Amino acid sequence: MKSSYFDTLLKLLILGAKKPIKISTFQLAEQLSKSQQSASHHLLYLEKFGYIERFKDIDGNLLQITDKGLSYLTNLYHQLQIAFEKHSFLFEGTVFSGLGEGAYYVSLSGYKKQFISKLNFEPFPGTLNLRLINPIYRKMKLRLSNSSGIHINGFTDKKRTFGSAKCFPALINNKENGAVLVIERTHYDNSVLELISTVNLRKKLQLKDGHSVTVNVL
Repeated sequence: MKSSYFDTLLKLLILGAKKPIKISTFQLAEQLSKSQQSASHHLLYLEKFGYIERFKDIDGNLLQITDKGLSYLTNLYHQLQIAFEKHSFLFEGTVFSGLGEGAYYVSLSGYKKQFISKLNFEPFPGTLNLRLINPIYRKMKLRLSNSSGIHINGFTDKKRTFGSAKCFPALINNKENGAVLVIERTHYDNSVLELISTVNLRKKLQLKDGHSVTVNVL
C-alpha cells in the first residue's frame, strides 16, 4: 500500500472508524490537508481493495474500517513495536495437541469481552500449544510470566471462580498476529506456550503436531 493511502487509513482509525462514522470527503480532506478530489480517490482505493466499507443507514452515509483494514494496521503496529522495543522474547517450539480446555476458557464471556476490549480482537475459540524443548526458552517463559503484560481479570459465575491471566502481543511465524496467553491457574509448566489469535492458527499456518513455530513476543 502506498504511504499516502496508509496515511488516510490511519487517519480514519484515529477518527474512530473502527466503528461506523459519518464523514464527508470534504471533512476528510481537511483532516488530511489534501484536496477533496484526493480524499475521494483515496476512499475509492481503500474501498476497492477491501480496507474500508461504505454504506447507508438512517444516519446517512457511513464509513467503517473492515477486518482486513484493521488487520493490516495491527500487523504494522506490531512490526513497529518489534523494531523499536529494546527487549523482546523470541521463542521456538513444537506444536502439540492439548486437552481442548483452551476452546472452553477462551470462549467464556468473562474472558472474551476483555480480550476484545484490551487486545482489540476476538480470539478464535481455542489455543495453539507449543512445547518449548530448549531450556533457554523455558527460562524465557518464566521471565515472561513474571512480566506485567496485559492483565485479564478473573471473575466468578454462579458455579465457580476463574483465575486471572496475562496476554503478550506476539507475531507468529512472522505472519500472523496474536498473543501469548499466560494463565494464573494452569496445569502446564514453563515448557508450554499457549497462543491465541483471531484465526485458527493450525489451519491458517497449515500446522500439525511436531511442526516448529517461532513466536516473537514483546
